[in-house]
Amino acid sequence: MLTSLLRGLVVRRPGLEGQGGAEGPLADRLREAEEALRSVVLPGYDVDIISAGLVERIRVGLDGKSIMVVLGYSRSNPGCSFCRFISSVAWTKIIRDTRRALAARGFDKIVLVDGATGAELDA
Repeated sequence: MLTSLLRGLVVRRPGLEGQGGAEGPLADRLREAEEALRSVVLPGYDVDIISAGLVERIRVGLDGKSIMVVLGYSRSNPGCSFCRFISSVAWTKIIRDTRRALAARGFDKIVLVDGATGAELDA
C-alpha cells in the first residue's frame, strides 16, 4: 500500500515555504495539510505537533486527496519532556486527531508513518 502511494507524491517538510516543491493547487493542498496538522495539539501541552517537531514530512498525492505524514513516533530522548510524556495513550490520541484534522480538509486516503521504522501507524 505504501509503495503505490509513494509514487507521484509531492513532498514538503513543515516550515520550508518557498524552498522548492510544488506550485499551484498541490502547493495549496500542502499548505492546507500543514494548517490541519497545526490544529493537532499534544495532549497535556499547548503546542501543536508541527511546532513540537513530531511531523517530519508531508506528502500529498497528485490527486490532492491522498496524503502521507511521517511522524517522529519512535523518537526517545530522555532530556525531552515531550518524548518522556508521549505514551501509547497519547500517541493514539495524536494519531486519531491527525486523521480527523486531515479528513476535515478533504483528504480521503490518509497514511501516517513512523519516521524511524517506516511502519504505518494505526489507532
